[in-house]
Amino acid sequence: MGRSSRMLALGSVTVVLGVTISACGSTSGSSGSNLPSSGTGSGQSNATSAATSAGSSASAGLSLTRLGSLKNYTFTTSAGNGGYTFTITGQVHDSTNWETQSTAPAVTTYDVGGRGYALAIGHVISVSFNTPEGLTHLNGETTYAKSLIGYTHVTGIQIKTTGPCNVAGVAGTTYHVQSPSADASLLVETATACVANGSGALLSYSFGVPSGSAANAAHISGAGGSFRVNSIGRVGQIALPKLPPTTTQPTLPANAGAAPGLPAGFPSQVSAPPGRIMSSVALSSTKWYVQLTENSSAALSDYAKVLQNQGFSVTNSTNSVAADIETLTKLPYQVLLEQMSLPGEGVILSVTVSSVA
Repeated sequence: MGRSSRMLALGSVTVVLGVTISACGSTSGSSGSNLPSSGTGSGQSNATSAATSAGSSASAGLSLTRLGSLKNYTFTTSAGNGGYTFTITGQVHDSTNWETQSTAPAVTTYDVGGRGYALAIGHVISVSFNTPEGLTHLNGETTYAKSLIGYTHVTGIQIKTTGPCNVAGVAGTTYHVQSPSADASLLVETATACVANGSGALLSYSFGVPSGSAANAAHISGAGGSFRVNSIGRVGQIALPKLPPTTTQPTLPANAGAAPGLPAGFPSQVSAPPGRIMSSVALSSTKWYVQLTENSSAALSDYAKVLQNQGFSVTNSTNSVAADIETLTKLPYQVLLEQMSLPGEGVILSVTVSSVA
């Protein structure tokens, strides 16, 4: 198997982590029905199948259109790496009418009639979706359906059915994805999906990158996540978000106050972060917190490069459409970077420095 084929497989996992958003097939999240129909469908057509070429998705018994066919459903997704977990809950009326919520950072994203909005730090702002349907922001069923179909285009990936499953009261068939053992030194990937027997809709999906040199190089070794449908039906039209009382400051640590500069005792071994300081505080004698407003969406990566030039090494990295998180370490210090970008509102960068020795 060529290296390029394995990199495609790596992309199949990182798409749902938010590291990259890349299509593994055509977008078709707007068609489908509320509930899976009865009878035997594509979700259980083959007992065992192996995807060995770009045209093998049919032989695997999987269809992107059918996998992404649900309407009127609620769901939960999570993705994590290096001890950090990012969770999204959502409700979907259809592909251009939905709402999702994340808690860290606290952002609610809406698609109402194909127009995007976000509610964060006391503002309702317009959001430009990366696709006309807003699917990359929805991070719902179709996103994970693309990831599963992506594996059918990678030489050597094994896709097997392993038994029945039941999610949200719907009977389905379990599909298990495994990268070939011959490539274990480069990249090990696993994924498990529950596909509805009748409609072929994706009901749940879990994935992980246990090990491999390529995963280590991309700082995603040990990364993983999941998608699960919580309920089907009874999701009405999603309304426009209501404007809350105007707030200009995001949530800060309880003892953080406005400060003109770096907090007292901030270690000189760590370069000062760029941007305008909104708040800073010495959380303890060994931990410091700074929050800044930035003009560039590359603020986190630019500052990370400065730290790397100082000898810091990236120990984990997690990215999503809502937030970027990166941890760098050079003993005796660890630096946690968290960035939230809001269209029209600039970029907020939070920096937490801890003494870990």
